[in-house]
Amino acid sequence: MPALVLGKLVKSYGEVRAVRGVSASFDAGKIHAVVGENGAGKSTLLKMAAGVVVPDSGEVRVEGALLSPHTAAAAIARGVAMVQQHFALVPVFTALENVMLGAEPVASLGRLDFERARAKVRAVMRDIGAELPLDAAVETLGVGDRQRLEIARALYRDAKIVVLDEPTAVLTPGEADALYATLRRLADAGRTIIVVTHKLDEVRDHADVVSVMRRGELVVTLAKREADVRTLAEAIMGGEPPAPIERRAGDLGATALRVVALEQGRALRGVTFEVRAGEIVGIAGVEGNGQRELVRVLAGLDEANGAIEGGPIAVVHEDRHAEGLVLDASVAENLVLGELTRFARFGWIDAAAFARESRARFDAAGIAPPDPTLSARALSGGNQQKIVVARALARTERGAPVLVVAHPTRGVDLGASRAIHDRILGCAARGVAVLVVSADLHELRALCDRILVMARGAIAAEMPPTANDREIGAAMLGATA
Repeated sequence: MPALVLGKLVKSYGEVRAVRGVSASFDAGKIHAVVGENGAGKSTLLKMAAGVVVPDSGEVRVEGALLSPHTAAAAIARGVAMVQQHFALVPVFTALENVMLGAEPVASLGRLDFERARAKVRAVMRDIGAELPLDAAVETLGVGDRQRLEIARALYRDAKIVVLDEPTAVLTPGEADALYATLRRLADAGRTIIVVTHKLDEVRDHADVVSVMRRGELVVTLAKREADVRTLAEAIMGGEPPAPIERRAGDLGATALRVVALEQGRALRGVTFEVRAGEIVGIAGVEGNGQRELVRVLAGLDEANGAIEGGPIAVVHEDRHAEGLVLDASVAENLVLGELTRFARFGWIDAAAFARESRARFDAAGIAPPDPTLSARALSGGNQQKIVVARALARTERGAPVLVVAHPTRGVDLGASRAIHDRILGCAARGVAVLVVSADLHELRALCDRILVMARGAIAAEMPPTANDREIGAAMLGATA
């Protein structure tokens, strides 16, 4: 009997049908990947499986028994847990407190039994082959440790079926390999692992079974031996995948962005570099080594000692929810966020001019569903990313000479990633100086003229785009040792 069975699940949001009668089954002891374009319904489908979203119709069965009531609490009680794409951790709580939150063991007289919780968490950590400082605040942990902490929290609740939504989106290649080693250990122990991802090389290397969704429907399920990257790409897109990026060759202009000796506590330590007009420079590094702080300083959100010459700067921030979107505002409003004064006439918004500009950006970005009046919250993570990228790119078209993009294609599908890459290359071809911060080394090699490696808040190395993962990884780890 399959561990989890989905029967003809349907879910609509207004007139948008996100999932269209999908049936699927998931076996214990396997890593099952679910792939597809942004807005294909992957996350919605798995949220229904985990009781987080209530289907309009259809059913979920766990080990043969109907999930009823259809709630997250009922699913957790039946052994189904979901690790969301955006971490649900309390930053100021310790790792131990986060794991036990909501499932606290109680000793006599109603006291919390921290020692019993600590013993169980340590046992879970041994099971997943991880070591975490349980008394450290989560805000002090790296992204990879936070991801493992989310998995530990699921297992602490005795989850037999673990669903992970884009678990490697914020991880370096080494961290991703370590995570999949953990997931393989769990699958070999008899648990059911379901992973939503856009990274087809990870699917090829680690998944036992792959299901492809397109436009709310499940179009094919393949065994590992059948799931080569090209076959998956064709199934996802319904045709030929995009051709590889062709890096442009052209003359570079004068220096458009100069950063000199930036200092900010332990986060930035003497960061110095230049980006010329028409040049694309990449920033690589293990998450938490100053990349986020650098972007925030360049955006003018934080202060630092040192000098920044050049600008104005159009920015795509790392955290689209916290820094890039007003989630309850419409897509149209988010596309022109910070620019409403352009449409003001005698204290009133020129609604026609606003609609024309937001619609042009909407169409250029290929956002789905095709309704700019929807709230940004209603969109998939990948389509939310398209909003923040489209807004920054539009500002370069209006004259901003520098573009800084942090993780431009995080959580974005194959076709949309290619479209974003092409627009970034187009910016450089127009003479814009571009700085790309990314954990995806393939992305950096494809786009950049040169790659800077950050470690412990400093520029530790400069490398050509021909450098391989091993060479860049050695610079990242060697500098932080």
